[in-house]
Amino acid sequence: MILAEVIKPYSLEQIRLLEERMNAYETWVFVLVLLVAVLVLISVMQRLTIAKLKSLELFKLKSNSKDVNVLTKPGFVSTSEVSLPDIHTITQTPVHSAMTIQGKDLPNPGLVFKYQVPLNKNKIITIGQREGNVVTFSTDVLDHHLTIDIEALDVSNLEILSYSLEFRREGKVLIQLPGVRDFREMGVKEKVYISKSLSFEGENCFESFDTNHPIRFRVGNRLGADGKFKVGYFEFHLFNKDVFEKTSSGNKRIEKHFYLKLFKISPGYDTANQTKEGLVPMLTRFGG
Repeated sequence: MILAEVIKPYSLEQIRLLEERMNAYETWVFVLVLLVAVLVLISVMQRLTIAKLKSLELFKLKSNSKDVNVLTKPGFVSTSEVSLPDIHTITQTPVHSAMTIQGKDLPNPGLVFKYQVPLNKNKIITIGQREGNVVTFSTDVLDHHLTIDIEALDVSNLEILSYSLEFRREGKVLIQLPGVRDFREMGVKEKVYISKSLSFEGENCFESFDTNHPIRFRVGNRLGADGKFKVGYFEFHLFNKDVFEKTSSGNKRIEKHFYLKLFKISPGYDTANQTKEGLVPMLTRFGG
């Protein structure tokens, strides 16, 4: 009887059910394999992340250990504990930021700028706060505070050149011309000439400005009733020197090179009170 049931062939319905069960088993096997692969990938990623975090933590511990060892060495002084004197004042520079100005960034008294004037183009020299040929970084100076415009004249003269100098100001400027005893407030625009061969009626004309008799400028913010700056000022000296330059015809002609010297900063920079914009005020005068 049992042998007869075994030998008995499957019906079509039974075959169809077996095929459906096999397909279901294949689907479950595929899902289980995919799930195992995902779990393995997650486990690997976790291990890599943990290893990376451990290495970073170890690096930080080593770095901190080195810093502690350096700080504990005898004779070591932290840079935060060093008080560096400023070049113009006894105060110190505050905590540095991107806009902080240090002593080395500020112009020094005695600094000299040299300029050569081209024959076919004027030479412009500008003293300003953040812009110009001479940058002061001072709260008492404006951009384009003083402009010196130099132009060569009588360029066909084969022996010696003449020059015109125009001074323009945006801020307060005191000026002292050679041979004059005192400073006076400069106008918005003034002009002088340097010449041995030309005459300029009613205009200030000099043969030269040397180091002993320069044009003196004082640049600052506010003037008092006495005609002097209330807070402080920068004093510049403008002078020239004769040089021999060869002309296109082969002759040697006397031309001039111009020099602008920062003679004095009175009373000096107060770097401890500089602004967030990186500008530095003047020191407060005694009793001011």
